[in-house]
Amino acid sequence: MLLAIGDVVRIRSEKALGTVAGVAAHRSGNLVDVQTNGNDLRPVRPADIELVARGTKPMTSGRALATLLFLVLGIAAAVANGHYVRDLGANWATVVFVSFTSVTAVTGGLINLFNRPRRVRV
Repeated sequence: MLLAIGDVVRIRSEKALGTVAGVAAHRSGNLVDVQTNGNDLRPVRPADIELVARGTKPMTSGRALATLLFLVLGIAAAVANGHYVRDLGANWATVVFVSFTSVTAVTGGLINLFNRPRRVRV
């Protein structure tokens, strides 16, 4: 299971909800620190929790600027690939398809590589 700090989880044995506060190493394996009501930290085995919702951080100005830069790079790749395919003699539908695929692949790939939340396997 991949978890990030801030994910909402449910402890199966206690039917309690909480957020992931971290991962602690123990000699019997990793334990997930779950913050419940009253700011209590409970170490729980990963097999005893289930994911309820993914936590997201608010967009910062740096991440927004990086996303805009990735979009510009995606558009530049789409224009370059579109011109190249058009010079090879492709019809307009193929040019549109290649351009759309290029902007989607480049922008999405860069965002997932650099702006995604860090998840830890437990």
